Amino acid sequence: MSEIFWINKLNIKPKKSLGQNFLIDSNISRKITKLVQGQLADPILEIGPGTGSLTNELLKDNYRIKAIEVDTELTNILGERFGEVPNIEIINEDAMDYDYSQLTGPWWIMVGNLPYNIGTRLLVKLITEVPQIHRYVVMLQDEVAERIVAKPDTKQYGSLSVLASLFTNSKVQFNVSKNCFEPKPKILSTVVTIQRETLIDEDMRMKAFEISKVAFQQKRKKIKTALKDYVDEESSKKLSLDLNLRPQELTPENYLAIAEINS
Repeated sequence: MSEIFWINKLNIKPKKSLGQNFLIDSNISRKITKLVQGQLADPILEIGPGTGSLTNELLKDNYRIKAIEVDTELTNILGERFGEVPNIEIINEDAMDYDYSQLTGPWWIMVGNLPYNIGTRLLVKLITEVPQIHRYVVMLQDEVAERIVAKPDTKQYGSLSVLASLFTNSKVQFNVSKNCFEPKPKILSTVVTIQRETLIDEDMRMKAFEISKVAFQQKRKKIKTALKDYVDEESSKKLSLDLNLRPQELTPENYLAIAEINS
């Protein structure tokens, strides 16, 4: 049965407040699942499964899936569609509130068509708080995807770019046409893969990310003003850092060095 069949079983229209744009192109779903690159029966965390387009393809590869869906009606649809499948657990909960300490066992892979309204916040939360997720294959608003992989001194570069660089290896894979969704979104979607590194200095990198957030709140100012609580003339000389630079001109390594000198 087509994805439209399952969407039509909904009693109400997709909710804009939850960023519900359902993937209906099974070719795109298959293309996304090929990027998972897991092993047989690897544990998958799927966030925002909607009516189950990606879920259906993941199950074909015999992954064990924990699917988190905030919408109760969609949870019922997923239960009807996959209720007889043994290796899936469907959880009716907000992904921002879920207790991720329940992700036990081997490293997890997160897959999802992330709602545009919480995509950035959720990614930051997972990358910084849930180290047991070691790989992400996510579909995001194209603007967010560009920010994840942005380089210093570009328009898209910001604290999210710093976080992604310090904690992960991230790569934009492909864009997804608006025609692949129902209803059609107003913006372009992009699939990104994120490989989280195993790090020995995570606390320091987290501090660097927090410092970058402070800096980018005043990104038009020079760092001698924006980061006056973290760098001064003396420390800038030790860091070989020009205080007249602006936040977007500092590399993730610069932010890490500032964090280390303030530790």
